[in-house]
Amino acid sequence: MKIRTLTAVLFAFAVSACGHHEPAAIPAASAPAVAPPKEEHVSVPGMTVDSGANVALPADFPKDIPIPAGAVLTDAISMGKINVVAFRLSGDPTSVFATLLPLYQAQGWKNYSRVGGEPVLGTDGFEKDGRRLIYTVVPDGTGSKVSLRHYPPMK
Repeated sequence: MKIRTLTAVLFAFAVSACGHHEPAAIPAASAPAVAPPKEEHVSVPGMTVDSGANVALPADFPKDIPIPAGAVLTDAISMGKINVVAFRLSGDPTSVFATLLPLYQAQGWKNYSRVGGEPVLGTDGFEKDGRRLIYTVVPDGTGSKVSLRHYPPMK
């Protein structure tokens, strides 16, 4: 009996010596800290990738594809003549989706496909001079994120 008691006491002492302690009370919930976007700037033959807070449109980005006022660029990728950009806009996906259609139509883009999966997703496809422009709108925190893809004419 004494050996069992001594073993239990030694075990308790060993556990406490290993740094085991009761967790402190969990503080009251607060707004989670928003981590800054990860910066990534890569350039290899035939491809460039810019991602993060310091993103600029590719130099050869078509002038007839305007980026909406108030947009914050988050990604820009060029793969040959294919361009992909992503940006955030304030406003819910439905209002952002509705804003983009007339913006591109005013530049001569013809809408050939419209899919509204409200409120999670909306996609538009456009054609102009054999080129394709496709964008997708999804919720992003309190606003929306747009992924815009431009493809050159197919040969």
